Amino acid sequence: MSRELPQITLQQRQMMMTVIWLALIMGVVTFGIIVTFIGLKEEPEKGLPVITYLGMGIAALMLVLRMVVPNLVARNQFTQAMQEAQAEGNQDEEQLLGTFYQIFLVRLIIGMALLEGAAMLNLFAVVIEKQKLAFIPVVILLLVMIASMPTKSKLDAWIRNQMENYNLEQQN
Repeated sequence: MSRELPQITLQQRQMMMTVIWLALIMGVVTFGIIVTFIGLKEEPEKGLPVITYLGMGIAALMLVLRMVVPNLVARNQFTQAMQEAQAEGNQDEEQLLGTFYQIFLVRLIIGMALLEGAAMLNLFAVVIEKQKLAFIPVVILLLVMIASMPTKSKLDAWIRNQMENYNLEQQN
């Protein structure tokens, strides 16, 4: 006796995106608070802060990769979803929008994970080398993460943009 699970609504999908977005931010904020109280009680290490400089470089790299990698993955998934929908020909709009929301969620998670990893590396640099300088990339990364909030308007604009790009590719 198989029982089908109820499909989640588009509003529930958007709420799920917001919860994941907030959880990734709160991980960095929570660890940052702990590092602030524990990691800065001692004087900075003598010598060249290699991990701090490495963390700053990785943060810059992740900011660039965040603009490229999630979009490449999402674009490929979107194209595949559109081709499958055209092949089946009977997919309803709600189901197709659910697929697009899922692709947007994957894009969001990949982008946020890149930023979160770089922020955590810089927080570890604070713990290891006691350099307050490593907080600068953490703040920048957090601001970009906060600006990535998955709103309905961003989601709709992204879907519209993907549809336009897909239609242009199909014309050529």
